Amino acid sequence: MKPLKITINHIGGLTLDKRLLLKFAAPLVWCLFFAALNAWAGVTGKISGVVENANTGEPVVGATVKVIEANLATTTDEDGEYFIIGVPVGKYDVTVSHIGYEMVQKEGVRVLLDLTTPVDFSLKQVAIELKKGVVVVASNPVIQKDLTESKIIFTSDRLKNLPNVISVQSVLTNYPGVVIGRDNDLHVRGGRAGQISYYYDGFSIQDPFVANTGMRIMPGALEELTLTSGGFTAEYGEALSGVVSAVTREGGTDYRGKIRMYEAYGHPYSVYSADWGRLTQLDNRSLSFNLSGPIPGMQSKRYTFFTAGEYLRDNSYLPHNWNISYTGTAKVTLQPTSNFKLKSNFTYYKSDGALYEHRDNNGRSYDFNLDGLPLFERDAFLFGVSGNYAINDRMLAQLSFNRFSTNYKLSPERLMDLHWSQWPGYSEDEDGVYNGTIHEENYGNVVHYNDEYWMTGFITGSDYVPRYHYRESKYNSFNASLINQFNKHNQVKAGFEYRRYSIFWDDKQFYNKNPYGEKYSSKPTYASFYLQDKLEYEDYIINLGVRFDYRDADISYNITPADTVAVYKEADSKSKLSPRFGISFPVTDKSVMHFNYGVYYQVPRYTYMYTNLQGDLSSGLPILGNPDLEPEQTTAYELGLDHMISENFRIDVTAYYKDIEDLVTTRYYSSVGSGGSVSTKFTNEDYGSVQGFDIALDKLPGNGYFSASISYSYMIATGNGSDAYEAYTTYLNPSATDTLPPVTEYYLDFDQRHTVTAVLDYRVPREWSGNFFGLRIPGAWGINMVANYGSGLPYTKTDVYGIRLGERNEGRLPANYTVDCRFNKDFYFGRNNNNFLTFFVEVDNLFNRLNVLNVYPVTGEPDDDNNAVSAGLSLDQQKLDRLDFLYDHDPLNYSAPRTVRTGLELNF
Repeated sequence: MKPLKITINHIGGLTLDKRLLLKFAAPLVWCLFFAALNAWAGVTGKISGVVENANTGEPVVGATVKVIEANLATTTDEDGEYFIIGVPVGKYDVTVSHIGYEMVQKEGVRVLLDLTTPVDFSLKQVAIELKKGVVVVASNPVIQKDLTESKIIFTSDRLKNLPNVISVQSVLTNYPGVVIGRDNDLHVRGGRAGQISYYYDGFSIQDPFVANTGMRIMPGALEELTLTSGGFTAEYGEALSGVVSAVTREGGTDYRGKIRMYEAYGHPYSVYSADWGRLTQLDNRSLSFNLSGPIPGMQSKRYTFFTAGEYLRDNSYLPHNWNISYTGTAKVTLQPTSNFKLKSNFTYYKSDGALYEHRDNNGRSYDFNLDGLPLFERDAFLFGVSGNYAINDRMLAQLSFNRFSTNYKLSPERLMDLHWSQWPGYSEDEDGVYNGTIHEENYGNVVHYNDEYWMTGFITGSDYVPRYHYRESKYNSFNASLINQFNKHNQVKAGFEYRRYSIFWDDKQFYNKNPYGEKYSSKPTYASFYLQDKLEYEDYIINLGVRFDYRDADISYNITPADTVAVYKEADSKSKLSPRFGISFPVTDKSVMHFNYGVYYQVPRYTYMYTNLQGDLSSGLPILGNPDLEPEQTTAYELGLDHMISENFRIDVTAYYKDIEDLVTTRYYSSVGSGGSVSTKFTNEDYGSVQGFDIALDKLPGNGYFSASISYSYMIATGNGSDAYEAYTTYLNPSATDTLPPVTEYYLDFDQRHTVTAVLDYRVPREWSGNFFGLRIPGAWGINMVANYGSGLPYTKTDVYGIRLGERNEGRLPANYTVDCRFNKDFYFGRNNNNFLTFFVEVDNLFNRLNVLNVYPVTGEPDDDNNAVSAGLSLDQQKLDRLDFLYDHDPLNYSAPRTVRTGLELNF
C-alpha cells in the first residue's frame, strides 16, 4: 500500500431512572442523529503540528493542509499551528511546501488509535521555488504526551516480527499484567476471565454468553492492535479489566499484497504411554493472503479496497484436539466528495474441530475411546457500514450500522448432524417426560466391576459424552457520534449506541435418568451514551468524560420455583452512570506523568442471567439464573511515569489499584413459594481488590540494529471468589466438606505475583553485508526472541477426603518460563523494496520446557492423585497400576511442548 501523503500549500458510580435518561438524553441523541449523515468511530487518530520559518522561527500563517487520498483539509492559524481530525490509523508521508520555501517531506509518520501524532516542520527560504524538496524519515514520538491511560500498541511493523503471532490472545500475553490462569483464560490486572471487551474496526464482537470474542481476528490483516488495561476513556464500555481494539488496514493508491504459508512440527502426546514423542510433522498448516489497492474500473484514487483470507488447520500435539477454520474479511472505502467518506466491512469466520479432555468433572476419561469426545462447530459474521461527514474542518459527524452474529454447537461426533431429540434411545412418555435409554447406554453408567478400565475411570466401547449444546447470539447496532475540535486545545466528542440482541440457547445433558436441559430465546436491549472532553495544552492533557449504560433483559422468570403454580416476574431494566478522568503532564522535556480514575461497569454473562428461568428443580444440583443481576463494577486508580533515560533508553513505571464489587457468584436460595425448597441462584455478592505496579525498560534501535525491552509486573489479586461458579462447585455441592463461602478475601486463582517479559530483536537492512571467517553474510534478515517468566499460581491443598488443609489457595504451583523465537531472511527481486520473498522459522517453547499448569490438590503433583485402585479377585493388579498411572497423567496439567513452524511469505 502506497503511504498516504499530507501536503501543505500556502494559498494566500450513580444509578439513574430510565425515564430520567430519556428526558435529558433524547434531545441530544436526535441532534447527533441529524448532524451525523454518515460515519464510523473508534478507528482514527489526529495529526497536529506547527510550521515555522527555519531561519527566524516565525510561524507560517494561513497554510492549507491536505490529506491527498482522504481529501481532508484545514489551514494553519495565526500561530502556524494546524490539526487534522479523523485520520485513519496507519503510516503516512507528510509533505509541506510554501511559495518561497523548499519543500520538506516526512516519511513514515505513524497515526495511532485515539491519540494525537505531532508533526512539526521548519522550512528554509529559497529564492526560486524548487520542484523537488528534502525528504526525511519521520521520528515518531517515543513518549506519547497525550496518553493518559495504560496502553500497549502493536503496529503492523511490530506484529510481523514477533514469534507466535497465531492469535490475538497469544500476542496479548506479551503485555505486562496479563496472566494466563489455570482456566487457560486471559486475566488482565487481576480481573476475572471474560472482563475484556473486543472491538474489531470499531465494532463489538463479544459473545455475550461467555464474555469473550465471538470470532477470530487475523493478526496478519491488522494495521494496529492495542490493549488498554487501565484508564480507558468514556468511549469504551462493557469492560472491567481491559479493552482490545483491532483495526484492519485500508487500501491505497497502489496494488499491494501478501501470500503467507507455513507447516508446523511438534511433539505429539500419546495416551498409551503418557509421554510426548519426538519432533515430527503435525497436520498443522496455514495459508493466508491479503490484497489491497484501488477498486478496478474506478479511476478515482478515493475508491479503494482491502481484503484478506486465511485457512488454518491446527492439529495440536493433543489427541482428538484439532481445529480447521476459514476466515475472510473485505473492506471497501469510498469518498464520493471531499468531506464525505464511506466504508463497508464484511468478515466471515467458520470453524469446526474436536475437543480433548483427559478427565471431566465426574472423573470420567475417554482416552481409550476418543471418538466418544465431542466435536464443535462455530460460525460468525460481521457486516458494518460506516463513514464520516466533515461538516467543516473542526467538526466531524460519525454514524455506523452493523450486524454481528456468532453461534457455537457442541455434540457427540457420531450425532453431530442430529438434534438431541433425534438421538437413538431418546423417547418421552405421554406427559413429555424423558423415559429413554441414552443415560443407561453411555457415560460409563453400566457397572463393570471386572473391567480394569472401568475401575480406573476410563470409558471404553461405544460410549460417548451425552451432551448437546447450541447457542446463538445476534445483534443489530446503530452508533452515532460527533467530534468537535472547538480550538487547538479543546476537542469534545459525544456518542450514542443502540444495540438489539436476539439470543437463543438449547442445551441437554443425559448424564442420569433426570436429564438436565433448557431452551430459551430472548431479545435484550443495550444502549449507551458518552460525553468526552479532551483538553490539550503544552503543560497538560486532560481526558474528562462520563458514560451512561442501559440494559433491558426482555424476559420474565419464575420467582416461586418450588410451587406447583409458577409466579413470573418481569426483569427490571438496569442503568449506570460512570465518570472517567485522566491527565498527563510533562515533568521535563523527557518525562511525562499521568494519572487516571474511572468507574467501569459490565453486563453479566447471559448464562448467569438466563439459566433455568422456568425454575426447574428436578435436576441433581439445580441452579437458577437471575436476569435482575446488577452490572459488575470496578473502580480503578492509576499513576504512571514515562521517562527517557537517554537517547535510546526509556523507562515506564505504572502503579494501580482496583476495587471490585458486585461480582456474580452463587448462593443458597430459598424460594418465595410455599414449597420452601432450597436451590442455588446467581447473585451479586462477590468482591475483590487488586494492587500492583508495572515497570518497562525499552532499548530503542536508534541508528543501530538491536532493540530490546524488558517488563516486570508485581500484582496482588485478592477476593472472595475467583469465578461465578466457584461457590456452586466448591461450597454448595452436597459432597463438599468446605460448605461455607468465604467472607474475607484470599489470593485468587490468577494471583500471579511476579511476571517478567523480555523481547530481543536484531534486524539488519537490505544493504548491510558482513563476513564470518571470510564468508560473506548478506543483509535483510532478523531474529526476534521473546522470553516469559511467571511465578506460581495458587491452589487450595486438600487431604484424601477433599477436606481443605490450611487457608484457601495457600499452595503455589511451580514457576513457569518459556522462550519463543523467530528468524527471517528476505530475498528482494528488483529495486523496489516492496517486492520480496521471506523465509521464516518460528519456534514456540524453544527449550521444550513442560511447565506445570495444574496439580492435584491432595499431592501437589501434576501426575499423581493419590487414589490407587486395589485389585479384586479377578483383576490384574499390574494392569490396574499401569492404567492408574495413565489416568493420573493429564497432559493438560502441562504447557504445550515445542512447536516449530517453517514457511514462506511473498510480498508484492
